[in-house]
Amino acid sequence: MFIISCHPAGHNRSYNRDRILIEWAMEDSTLGRIISVEKEIQQRLDLERAKVFEWLEDQRKICEKKLVEEEQHIKKELGQKLEQAVAEAESRASALINEARAAGTILQDLDKESRMRIVSRHIGRVLPGNRQ
Repeated sequence: MFIISCHPAGHNRSYNRDRILIEWAMEDSTLGRIISVEKEIQQRLDLERAKVFEWLEDQRKICEKKLVEEEQHIKKELGQKLEQAVAEAESRASALINEARAAGTILQDLDKESRMRIVSRHIGRVLPGNRQ
């Protein structure tokens, strides 16, 4: 903003000229300071933005690492549970086979007529469509 003062009969012309120059210099100086502060603010914003992006990238890497670790843990746990289930199934199958062998041995020792009575009594359970 330029302010020009007018005095009657041209008095103090040099005073007015000096005053205009001082006011212009003050305006220019103020504008320069404002621009300087704005630049500083922009630089700080850019720096903070860069820090935020760096922090976000670090957090992404941390989360990704945790995800991989959790996935490995789950796979390991699943493998252990699968091994345990297989071992239990093999153990049950072995026990059933041993029971069947023992029952077979007992049936072998019986005469043919006794075996037929036992088979006839239990055949309904194994035939499809017969629920007893």
